[in-house]
Amino acid sequence: MTMSEYALRFVGRPYIYGGDGSGKSYGGFDCSGLVMECLWAFGRLPMKDLTAQGIHDALMDKSGHQVPRMYISTDDILFFGKDYRHITHVAIALNNDLMVEAGGGNSKCRTPGTSTGMVRVRPISSRKDLVSALRS
Repeated sequence: MTMSEYALRFVGRPYIYGGDGSGKSYGGFDCSGLVMECLWAFGRLPMKDLTAQGIHDALMDKSGHQVPRMYISTDDILFFGKDYRHITHVAIALNNDLMVEAGGGNSKCRTPGTSTGMVRVRPISSRKDLVSALRS
């Protein structure tokens, strides 16, 4: 099983701000919670709670390899934002065209009843602010 296949198991779970998939977050995820769950499951980062920016920085410190947009492939970690120092979203590439992400929500999404988003599959091109893709 690949990391992206593992991430697909969570499709349909609610977007919960600060969510890490645990019972304390109603089984929901935010973007960094989903990616951290997958990185932990495959032993790619130690268990700790990181933001999207924190994941980027930790992978870079661990010799993460930058991937040009045209070479993005399965399991690459995608980072979105203003630039390398202002990353606000993270997802996992399924292939060069699609990603799995926890998105569509905001900081008001604290319970399934208030959630406006979910873990979903979308085209990478649906976001115009891709700033980095890392292969770990």
